Parts: sequence; C-alpha cells; structure tokens
Amino acid sequence: MGSVPNETKDISPHDTAYSVAVVGGGIGGLCLAIGLMKHKHIDVQIYEAAPSFGEIGAGISIGPNAQRALELIAPGAAQAFKDRATPNLWTSHANTFSHFWSCYGDASGQLIAEQRNRSGMQSVHRARFLDGLVTLIPPQRAHFGKRLIKLEHNETEEVGCVMHFKDGTSASADAVIGADGIHSAVRKYLLGENHPATNPQFTGTAAYRGIVSMDAAVERLGPEFAQNAVVLCGPGAAIMGYPIEHGELLNIVVMDFEAGDTWPHEKWIVPADYKFLQEKIKGWWDPAQGMIELINTPDLATWGMFDSPPAPYYNKGPVAIMGDAAHATTPYQGQGAAQAVEDALVLETLFGNCKTADQIPIALTAYNQVRLPRSQRTVTTSRESGQLLGMKLPGVGSDVKKMKSKFETRMHWLWNRDLVSQSLAAVRLFEEAL
Repeated sequence: MGSVPNETKDISPHDTAYSVAVVGGGIGGLCLAIGLMKHKHIDVQIYEAAPSFGEIGAGISIGPNAQRALELIAPGAAQAFKDRATPNLWTSHANTFSHFWSCYGDASGQLIAEQRNRSGMQSVHRARFLDGLVTLIPPQRAHFGKRLIKLEHNETEEVGCVMHFKDGTSASADAVIGADGIHSAVRKYLLGENHPATNPQFTGTAAYRGIVSMDAAVERLGPEFAQNAVVLCGPGAAIMGYPIEHGELLNIVVMDFEAGDTWPHEKWIVPADYKFLQEKIKGWWDPAQGMIELINTPDLATWGMFDSPPAPYYNKGPVAIMGDAAHATTPYQGQGAAQAVEDALVLETLFGNCKTADQIPIALTAYNQVRLPRSQRTVTTSRESGQLLGMKLPGVGSDVKKMKSKFETRMHWLWNRDLVSQSLAAVRLFEEAL
C-alpha cells in the first residue's frame, strides 16, 4: 500500500510553527482537521457557524476514491465511515455500484447497465458519518456560533489572517481554509462579491428525497429493488434507491432534469407537489411507481439543485477553499463528499511538508494547481451524468445500447485515481517553488 510523505520529525512535537483555521465543520472540514492534527507543528482550529456540528440531507455514497482518501488521512476517519457504511445487501451485488434500468417505452423493464467497482455501493447517512468524525476532534479545537462575515489578510502582521464573526468576536491564523459550503464567505473573499463565479448557479434540475423503512420497501418493490442500489431511468427524470443504516432504511431520490432555466423559489428546499411527481412518471415501469408511492408523505420536499461556476483559482496567498466552497456539484455521480475528502488529503499532505508560515502560500498554490482541474471536471461530468440518466444526453438519448456504453466506463477516471500520486504531484510542485 502506498503512502503519502508527511515528514515532521525535524520539528519538535512541543513546537507550533503556524496556525490553520478551518472555516466550516462539515465532512470535508473535519477530514482536513483530522489530517492536520497528525502534524505536531500545526495548530488547527475549526470555526463552525452552527451551534454544533451537524449535516442536512440523508444518504450519500462514498466511492472507492473517497474510501482510499479516508484511509490515507487517518485510520480513525476511515473507521468512522466503515462502522456506519451500508453495502448492497445481496452478496451477489457486493461489487455493484448500481444497476441502471429503463422504465419507459419499448425498453421498459430492461437492464441498461451494471456499474461495478472494487467496493460496490457503500452508502452512509450523512449525519451519522459526521458524528463519527466528530469523535476524533478534541473539544478545545472546535468553536461554534462562528459565522464568518469578514476576512482580512495583512502580510505585514505577524499572524496575517483575521476572521470576524457575526457574534462580534474575531480570531487570527496564519492560514484560512474555507470549508464553508456552497454559500461560502471565504469564496466571496477570494473572488470578490461581484465575480461571475462567486455565487452558485441553478442547474435546471430538482430532487425529491425520502427515507422509508426497509420492510415497507421490500413489501412494495420486492427484495432485489429494495435491498440493493438501483437507478430507474426515463425521459427527463430518474429515480435512485439504495439501502442505508445497515439495511434498516431505503434512501430514495427522484431527480427531475426538466425543472426549468431558473429556480422560482427564494428557498432552495420547498414543499413538494406529489401530483406533479405522479404526472412526471406516468406510464413508467411499476418499480418506479412503487418508489414514488413510498415517498408520498406530508413532509415530502423539493430540493433545487445548484452547483458552482468554475472558479479561476482556489487560493489567494494563505487563504484557500475546498469542498462545496470550491466546487459544489450535483449528486449524479456521488462525488460531492468524495471530492471534498480528496481536497482534505492533498491539503493535509502539503501542510505536513510546509514547515513555516511563509511557505503556506506556496503550498496552497500547489493545491490549487493539482485539485482545480480534477474537481471542476467532476462538476461538469456530473451534469452530463444527469443528462444521461434522464435520457437527454446529446447523441445518446434513450438508446439503451449507447447508454450502456457510457455507464460502464464513465466513472473509472474518478474511482481509480492514484491518490498517492496526486498528493505527491502537489508536493513536487510545492518543493519546486521553494
């Protein structure tokens, strides 16, 4: 097994060479903090806007690339995921990420493709995973109620970055990493309030999410479709289902790829119109009808799907962004959290090799050079995946043979990336620039 170079033996464990502030305590931010705590020369502090660590949303998939990144960051981070992960429940589906089915027209009920990888579908409830990561963070490193409203950088000061929070307090650090999500204040600082890439953009898609008991799912869908990851594809929409919570629940997501050019609501999450969903999949194969029926609850909501326009850079001096703050993406490849964890790995590796505060801008420039192209390509290809799922991809449409060809290979570049080599490339760029 390869490893990432993080030599810190030339620095006394009692010394602190510089400080790093992580703004945001989601999955990416906590993974970065956990990685940085390995390096005795770094004082890392987390500033979270909420009163406590927490995540919204339900199930997420963690692909082989993210699982490998967690292992490289820290055994405890990898174990936090493993203890809470749910695979496909059938052993015959152990290496299957998902089965894709056609649900409409002459091909209705036809298996389009099976995506396979070395770990298959591994899903986790987002909040449960975060809970596991939190146990690895010493309480004295976490600061809550710290919503960032202003960030200043003064190169002439001993500690150059000053963060001002909504509660009237402030804090300083040698480096600031924005892991503060799609509405990132750190991104606004980096790009400017009026830059065209500062604010998220609507993708023309919407999602309807529900979590149902596995017993109810098996009764309506049958064991295979309830207990294993499936994606049901049709014109302009798709329905995804996969087990979570060690098979006690089924996570269902309905994706509407024809939600218009603009999001008509002030809030991104609004009450759903179930009759609209029924009309949307009218005439679809029965398993699709069953999934819609299962999520017909009074609290059914519609989520507008937004992503990030491509930022021209991810850092300015000792300030950088990561995760959704840098490259928020649609969920159609299951790579949102995965790319944040990859960011965390590259960043903690670079900081591990960065010995003094004056080297921080060089390290973050190397991070930008390595991570920007791959993460922004992920945002673009996720949109393309949505078109493929909704039978709208130009040149493919509803042709199941062409869909099969796309599904079987399109995730390889994401899942199979050599993450040790990715981090080593960043370290080489850093060392060359010293």
